[in-house]
Amino acid sequence: MKAKYIWMLAAAMTASATSCTDWLDQEPLSNVTTSSYFKTASDFRSAANYLYGQIQGYKSDVYGTLFDNGTDLSYLGNSELSGNDGAPTSDKAYETPYKYLRHVNNLLAQAALYEGMESIDASVGVAYFFRAWWHFNLLQRFGGITLALEVPETGSEFVWGPRNSRYEVISSILEDLDKAQQLMAGVTKTSTGNSGELTIEAVSAFKARVCLFEGTWEKYNGRGADDKTNGDGSSAGAGVAMPSGYPSVDNLLTMAKNEAAKFVEGGQYAGEYSLWMECEDHAIDYYDRLSYFYLFGLEESDSNPYGATKASNNESILRKCYDYALQVYGGQNLTHSEPCGASRKLMDMYLCTDGLPIHISPLFKGYHGFNDEFENRDARMQASFKKVGEYYWSANNEHGNAADYSIQPSEDSKNQGGIYAPVLTTYSGGQFNGNNGYVGRKFVQERERPTTQESADFMLIRWPEMLLTYAEATVELGGQISDADLDKTVNVIRRRAHIANLTNTLVSSHGLDMKEEIRRERTLELYGEGFRRYDLCRWGIAEAELGRPICTYYASYQGVPTEIATEDKPGYPGTKMYDPAVWATHTVTAEMSQSVYTAGMPTVKPGALITEPESDRNFSKKNYLQPIPTDQISLNGELKQNPQW
Repeated sequence: MKAKYIWMLAAAMTASATSCTDWLDQEPLSNVTTSSYFKTASDFRSAANYLYGQIQGYKSDVYGTLFDNGTDLSYLGNSELSGNDGAPTSDKAYETPYKYLRHVNNLLAQAALYEGMESIDASVGVAYFFRAWWHFNLLQRFGGITLALEVPETGSEFVWGPRNSRYEVISSILEDLDKAQQLMAGVTKTSTGNSGELTIEAVSAFKARVCLFEGTWEKYNGRGADDKTNGDGSSAGAGVAMPSGYPSVDNLLTMAKNEAAKFVEGGQYAGEYSLWMECEDHAIDYYDRLSYFYLFGLEESDSNPYGATKASNNESILRKCYDYALQVYGGQNLTHSEPCGASRKLMDMYLCTDGLPIHISPLFKGYHGFNDEFENRDARMQASFKKVGEYYWSANNEHGNAADYSIQPSEDSKNQGGIYAPVLTTYSGGQFNGNNGYVGRKFVQERERPTTQESADFMLIRWPEMLLTYAEATVELGGQISDADLDKTVNVIRRRAHIANLTNTLVSSHGLDMKEEIRRERTLELYGEGFRRYDLCRWGIAEAELGRPICTYYASYQGVPTEIATEDKPGYPGTKMYDPAVWATHTVTAEMSQSVYTAGMPTVKPGALITEPESDRNFSKKNYLQPIPTDQISLNGELKQNPQW
């Protein structure tokens, strides 16, 4: 039965000065019914444009752990990833995608009734893409879910059917993406003017993401009953029903590689994309090697030292657009909250410029000086995290002056409040506050911006992800990768990081593991973009990686106190940064491993401070999937809770 809905449809407006179309955040039209609205191709375009506005951005109910908080890489806590939460009564990450899927399915239902002569293929392709997008969001978080493939009846707020297995969900996602590829073949980055609109390239990239995720999930977690997160479907979980013709693990990984190959040198989309390297291309001494930082704050020309605008961003494959002039803001307190803080583990993952881990490289300077560990390291490290005693521009005048790129931030520029030092005189215990860890710069603005009004675009899919997907899928399929393929993938990304190329000789000569090194590169390049949790789960190592204590600075190293522990807070003579009494029971006393990747990761030595103890880190296999909210189970007796919840 076709329901009559009040549709909230956004009008597509002209492209903004930042070259992003601004349909994404428009107010809805009111009192427009389905039967009266879907008459022309323009109506379908408007409806498709509305779907963009629902995609997650900086502030979202459906993204999960956006900034990787709570993972092994961040000192900023998240109880869900510590494994200490119970099943919630409600969860917007479950409910919201189903609301969005209703709009998607309504467009598809009306498309079946369309009798006009003008093509609506692209609009229908957008709908198929977003149906796959929201189902994948649900699958990552909950496993098998109830597929929403049609418009529910009038007044229905919930999907009433039983859960589909993860294999049925993946099959549906791949079918929808195949349809989207067919229907959107002519909608390209070039034809849309790099406006942020959904393109055929974005569809292919997302398909690569889905196939890599599921291929590795099934490889490392098992299939069917071997995957304990599935449950039997009758007493718990979504079951193990597998559609006829469901792809093998190798087939999934091959699809991931083939879709990603379109973005690798020689591929059909490769010429359209490049790393954003404005710092290197226009080298200004102080701001050299900071391209990675300025990419994520890119707004108008005064958002960076080089006068670059969003139009220069040929790295983003799919993004949610914002525009300060049009009062379309990200809505998240990014600059003031500095959301991407780092743990000891993440800082130790960054390689030295010779391409070697810090416990192997002769270039590593140790931890005794404030910033010794930053020397001779991956450029993304200083682009992503603040150095002790350094001055920084800030959008918040209470913490420093807004940027004046004709000079560098310093005491002489009256930017005294912008000097950085950690807060180690109190203990925040893994909570989302305090400066116990390495404070992040990613997504932070330096220009004058009111709280929550930062308007850099949120990049949902970036070109480096595709290069890394190709490399990872290649190794997963064959156990190896050629230097030629490394030069077209990982080593392209390393140019901006200013570290030596990854080669088979480097790996074999130093007892490293190629698969681990490719995973390292993915971790460092995509940190803070919401991948870490699901990467650890698909690799089947989440409980091992998330079950360790979270550490931060060294108060002593090799038995010698560090400057963090002995020196005054920079800019504040007589004020200490560190209070040993506060950390008396929160300091590493015996050497311990940080990862299952012992070849490529140093151990943590005595003297490192612990921001979240091992006793609070209880992530287990059941936490690979989150529980179905209990109010949904109460309303729909067909739903079964995930195993062990």
